[in-house]
Order: sequence, then structure tokens, then C-alpha cells
Amino acid sequence: MMVIIIAAVVVLVLVVGGVVAFLLLRGGGEDAHAEQEVAKEEPQKKEKKKKKKDKEEGHAAPIFEKLETFTVNLSGSENMLQVELHLELPDEKMKETLKSFMPKVRNDINLLLRSKKLDDLRSDEGTRKLIDELKETVNKSMDVEEDEGVQSVAISSMIVQ
Repeated sequence: MMVIIIAAVVVLVLVVGGVVAFLLLRGGGEDAHAEQEVAKEEPQKKEKKKKKKDKEEGHAAPIFEKLETFTVNLSGSENMLQVELHLELPDEKMKETLKSFMPKVRNDINLLLRSKKLDDLRSDEGTRKLIDELKETVNKSMDVEEDEGVQSVAISSMIVQ
């Protein structure tokens, strides 16, 4: 019995070591592949990426705008959702644009949240999908392209009752 346990542990260590080695070796190949893809992109996309890279190298602090708390009834039930959102914006100009569109943005977010069902929000996958939908909704509300508007959406609090 002891021999079987030792053999199982040795096999487990070898498998884990192999997976770690594979992931480490594979990581270098992705960098080379990503550089090849960047070289093939159109000049316009290169310019946008360069601007973004310049911002990252300058270590500019991200700009976040906290929205007021949303409290809505979920679709098809008596459950309520309360959520606090933070939007990451590319620059101060977009922050001012967001403020000017805030009534429309809040309305569209309310409509999106009210269309959700309890089952949509129970899983991590459902929450990630909601985050993507929120980002898309806000950018659409402000009439901006996805890469020019909200960079990400962070849910700082989400309560379902």
C-alpha cells in the first residue's frame, strides 16, 4: 500500500512539473506571436496602441469615475439588485464627456440591470458577461467607439436580495 502511495505522489509531482514547464516555455512563444501580430496591423491601430503604450510607460494613474448606486428589481422575480460601479476612463476629456451624458448612461444601465434575472448573476461567468455588457452599454450611450471610451467596469459592491 505504501509503495502505491509513493508511486502516486511521484507521478503527481512529474505531471505538475510537466504542466509548469509547458506553461513557462509557452509564455515566451506568445510574446513573439504578439509582436508578429502588431507588425501586421494597420498604421491607424499602431498609432492608437503607441499612444496607449506611452501612457503606460509614463505610469499615468488610471482615471476612475464612481457612479451613483443602482438599485433595481430583477426581471421575472421579486428580487432586488443593488450595485456600485466604477468606470475606468482613458483621460480627463472622456470624464467630462461621461458627465455630460450621465442621464442617458444611468437610464441605459438601469434598463440593462432590470433586464437581468437572478440566474444570470449567480455565476462568475454571468458577472463577467454583465461587466462586458455594462462597458458596451456605456460606450454606446456616449456614442463613442469601444477603444476610445470606457476601458473597464469595476463592480465594487453587488447585493442581491
